[in-house]
Amino acid sequence: MSEANLAPAEAGTGNLMAEIARRIPALARHAIRLPVLMLLVVLEPIVCFACAGLALLGILTTVFFRLVDPVHFPTWTMFFLSAGFVCVLVAYEALIRVFSD
Repeated sequence: MSEANLAPAEAGTGNLMAEIARRIPALARHAIRLPVLMLLVVLEPIVCFACAGLALLGILTTVFFRLVDPVHFPTWTMFFLSAGFVCVLVAYEALIRVFSD
């Protein structure tokens, strides 16, 4: 009779331990995700201003020097460098979206 009384208690403890073990990865994910998300959100205005500003400046410089037509100006290099800044900005926004899930 004493064995029958212990079986439900042990089963409850086992279920509790299984529940705790199941929730540990989710807790660890949130413990990593939230500080990274806070850092990304705090730095977002600076990154957005820098990337968008450099992209715009690069495009305007490329257009200006294309119109002036100096001999050795790397037009396509400047254009793709500016497009790269736009891609970095899009990737940064996507990273914020991934961590805010």
